[in-house]
Amino acid sequence: MQILTHSAQFFDTLSMHASKMIKKLLKSIIQPKVSTYVDAKIWIQKILLEEKYGKINS
Repeated sequence: MQILTHSAQFFDTLSMHASKMIKKLLKSIIQPKVSTYVDAKIWIQKILLEEKYGKINS
């Protein structure tokens, strides 16, 4: 009986880790990337500054 108790604990832990991994995977697929957001934010700021102060050649 002790083997069954340990295997039940093992599979409970395994299923818990598997569900956490699936949640993280889904979040990474569904949520937008932070780097993409930052990149878009920089381009928008650059365009707004160019409209306000004119194009700067760099």
